[in-house]
Amino acid sequence: MAIRLKLKVCRPTEQRARVNDLRIVLQCDRVFPCQSCCKRGCAEICPDGALIGGKGSRFILANTEQLHEKIKAMAERIRQLEDGLGTVQSQHSSEPHPLLQPELLTIKRSPELFGVERNGQSGPHSDSGRSHEDDHHGSSSSSPRDIGLEVRWSFPSFDTGELVSTSAMSTSLGLPYDIAKLSRSCPVPKSVHTDLDPQLRQRIRDMLPPRHEGQRLCEQAQLNAFWHYSPDTSESFLPNLIHSVYTTPLDALLPHRLSLFLMILAIGAAVDLSPHRDPQTAERYHHLARAAVCETAVIDDPSFDTINTLFYEIWYLLMFSNHKRAAEHAWGIMGLLAKLAHSVYREGAVKMIPEELDKRKALLWNMMNVDVRLALMLRRPPSLCIQHVDVKRPAYMFDTSGTGLNLTAVYHGWRDAFLAQCQYPVLEMIVSPQQPPYTDVLDLDAMIRNYEVPQVLRMVDNAGAVPPHPLSMQQVLTLCTREVALLNLHRGFFTQALSITEGFTVRHRYAPSVLATYGSISNYLWAVQTCYKWQPELTLRFAALWHNVLSGGLALCLLLGRAPSCPLCPHVNIQLDNVRSLFMEVRDRCPVAAKALLPLEACVARARSVYIDWCRGSIDRFSETPKEDDEICILARRAGLVPEREATVMPPPEDPNPFELAHPSLRRCYEQFIAKVPSTFVDPLPGQLESMTQAYSTSAERTMHVDDLNGGKDPSSTQTVYNAGLGSGLGSEFTVSSWMTYF
Repeated sequence: MAIRLKLKVCRPTEQRARVNDLRIVLQCDRVFPCQSCCKRGCAEICPDGALIGGKGSRFILANTEQLHEKIKAMAERIRQLEDGLGTVQSQHSSEPHPLLQPELLTIKRSPELFGVERNGQSGPHSDSGRSHEDDHHGSSSSSPRDIGLEVRWSFPSFDTGELVSTSAMSTSLGLPYDIAKLSRSCPVPKSVHTDLDPQLRQRIRDMLPPRHEGQRLCEQAQLNAFWHYSPDTSESFLPNLIHSVYTTPLDALLPHRLSLFLMILAIGAAVDLSPHRDPQTAERYHHLARAAVCETAVIDDPSFDTINTLFYEIWYLLMFSNHKRAAEHAWGIMGLLAKLAHSVYREGAVKMIPEELDKRKALLWNMMNVDVRLALMLRRPPSLCIQHVDVKRPAYMFDTSGTGLNLTAVYHGWRDAFLAQCQYPVLEMIVSPQQPPYTDVLDLDAMIRNYEVPQVLRMVDNAGAVPPHPLSMQQVLTLCTREVALLNLHRGFFTQALSITEGFTVRHRYAPSVLATYGSISNYLWAVQTCYKWQPELTLRFAALWHNVLSGGLALCLLLGRAPSCPLCPHVNIQLDNVRSLFMEVRDRCPVAAKALLPLEACVARARSVYIDWCRGSIDRFSETPKEDDEICILARRAGLVPEREATVMPPPEDPNPFELAHPSLRRCYEQFIAKVPSTFVDPLPGQLESMTQAYSTSAERTMHVDDLNGGKDPSSTQTVYNAGLGSGLGSEFTVSSWMTYF
């Protein structure tokens, strides 16, 4: 069946007339927004206006997403150039560079890229004056309204480790520009040459410290860091490495062996307890190691040194680095490392020297441990799956010198067993596409709490008696590992319980997760406080500990602000004071605390204002939507959590006994909270650490007074129903749990 198409052919004169009519209709008077756009209701997207849709828009621009991505990339590039120019200018003059004037710094913002203000009026053609939002001189720090352009990865990072330009990094670390550029492209350089570059290797080797200093830094790493992870525990490993790096002829020195040595120097400098250490030394050796890795492709016949180097790189980023993108960099390198080490996680049929086999086993289980903790933090699938691994756990050697068991071997053995039996099941439950039954969550919670900890690794504060090093740090990390597993297990249910519009009650189905989260945060905070009392300088070096404390403090702010009627709130107030006091004490020596203190105080003040107003009965103003420039919204925008409206979360049916299947310690705690609580109640978490027999004697909860925190109210007389509307006191940004990251 033929289909005929009618085509109307216009005469030339008629066609020209139509074109002229179209030109008249679309005539632009060059006054922006032009009258044609105003008549059509699309003044917001006039060609000289910002390319954003608004009220009255008649069409949607094609490829808008790609355009905005390009704008963000250009704005970030402009920031980097401004940082580099400001750094160079500061070395030659105290005056700001002419190109860093405030009116020029606003160009990088997306609306100003088109010469307009945010209200849609044309900047160059407008008679009204422009207010300069950027008031910095020589730097490109973001204002609250510009935070949306910042790189996102996780909430507790804030501004740690700003992404500076290559030239600025080269200047600050004292590295040549080409080496700094090569480091930034690690582990896959932009151009890979098949031939080695002895000249580059010689330049990097010339930047090594003197041999005695290099040996000292290696000893610092072995003493203060390798008690936690040590892929090669042989006594000859470090001496042989030092000898080969300093004495081997350049042609025989492998690039990745040099890189491995530099990574150990970076870790040693990070945990160096000498009073005259340079904070930049660790980062300098770190970037030199990254540059040395790039001399040859890591995927071409990777050696054991290559695998070790990448492992230490991941460990350094997660435990010691303040870089803003450290977690995402570590995640990418972890995926590459899992591919390169594909033969390590299989039991080979070829006979091996026992020492070599133990070394391979230790490396694999260290990789799996870091991989699982990183996956739990980012809530992503692991790069190594334990179901695909048939390598048995390494049999750590015993000390036969007459002192009994090797304590470090006991710690490593417990850590590997806990990884296989507790952390992997938690990860499988978290990354599952379907939400697991809550009964399975409670069963796994009970298994973690009942998991036996060796007596020597149980953390007890015996009236100030400090355990010997490194046992004290191993006890702290044992407790922290256990609590982090519980926090990651309950993280999603904790936020769900506090997201319902009707308000949280102690009979909420997920109330055990709220109580478990509070208990684990309290225990983690106590562990870090005690660790800082035992070994203050070494505790400051582990940035991951302070990031976790910050995440816990933010979770407590969420609990206090969204559930002020919860019986836990008086105790939450005490714990928030502990977090603030700890951060104020270490802010001059801890970069994480220095960056996070002001935002944390803003969060605490906001949450406490909700709690105080609830105590006074004035709750109307907290039912309003939070302002866009509110401190909490700014921090949430920094994390990339800015939903347009608060999602209405339907509460699950209340459970008459939500703690029926919970662990006995949680049940006892719940029973005491719902009972009449006297003003002298001092033990909010009885039996919380029974399985570890921890003495919680230093907790501030031992000396708290509920009357002082509750505005004179008796907690037993307070309503357990959280009124609707109070939940918006902390903003809808915190109904998502991605800002709580625990490593």
